[in-house]
Amino acid sequence: MIHFKKVLGIVASKRRLGNSEVLLKEIMDHVPDPCSKELIRLPDCRIDPCNGCYRCLQPGQGCPIKDDFSFIIDKIREADAVIIGVPVYFFGPHASLKLLIDRLLGVQRFVDDTRGKPCLVVIPYGIEQWQGYAQTAALVLPRVMEMKLIDCWTLQAALPGACFDKPEQLERARELGRTLFQAKECEKRVRECPTCGSDLFRIHDDGNLACPLCGTIRAHVSGESAPIDGPRESRLSSMALHDHFRCRLVSMIEEYQRERVRLKRVQSDYAGKTWWVAPSEGKVDQRDEQNDMR
Repeated sequence: MIHFKKVLGIVASKRRLGNSEVLLKEIMDHVPDPCSKELIRLPDCRIDPCNGCYRCLQPGQGCPIKDDFSFIIDKIREADAVIIGVPVYFFGPHASLKLLIDRLLGVQRFVDDTRGKPCLVVIPYGIEQWQGYAQTAALVLPRVMEMKLIDCWTLQAALPGACFDKPEQLERARELGRTLFQAKECEKRVRECPTCGSDLFRIHDDGNLACPLCGTIRAHVSGESAPIDGPRESRLSSMALHDHFRCRLVSMIEEYQRERVRLKRVQSDYAGKTWWVAPSEGKVDQRDEQNDMR
């Protein structure tokens, strides 16, 4: 019996046939058969904001929000490989991807289905030096899902369809498709965090660098082409992620239950300050004042 590999493409862009979509389709078109392919356009899905109730962290509980989040996660779990295409909007990735990432507090419930799964992230942007924090932000999903990151490809393509103006970019897309299931974890480039691939760093008072994504501390680096290197303690390791989602966040729920009466007294002082405004056809949802960690 032939086993068909399943490839899922996630397009985090509202633009039809924009660069994110075209890039994903070219890559997926060159994944060797036998292979089944599916595409999800995130902005066409209903992904409500996380309400911070923490129910997804509790045994036997799932997310109580009734939207398309579970559909998307189920598709990711079923796939043998995931390709994400997300454009840069105002220095960061399209907001639809952030909405999805914000709902991943319960990721440990299904990480066994995503750990080690090949993942490719493609990030087209318009103007050089305006990529902002998009690469680091887009890496959050594959990293907390513990996927095998094949590549995080950022490329300049300002106009719809301009992603293949350079022949080498077309060939790279095809090669990424051809090698999707054979490729190893991508090698980190110069000036990227060697642990997670983030291209951003915070400068500590002692001159050392800290990766804002994985938390790795780097020795001070000087020189134009010097690689970022140093210890590799990471909060994105399987053990650290398990500790964060299964232990630390769960302990916060327990702490809230102990402190709930006192904290409710603090909140009550602000309950009557109802200065909300909304569009005339809308109605302000004030349920946040009633939201509990149950």
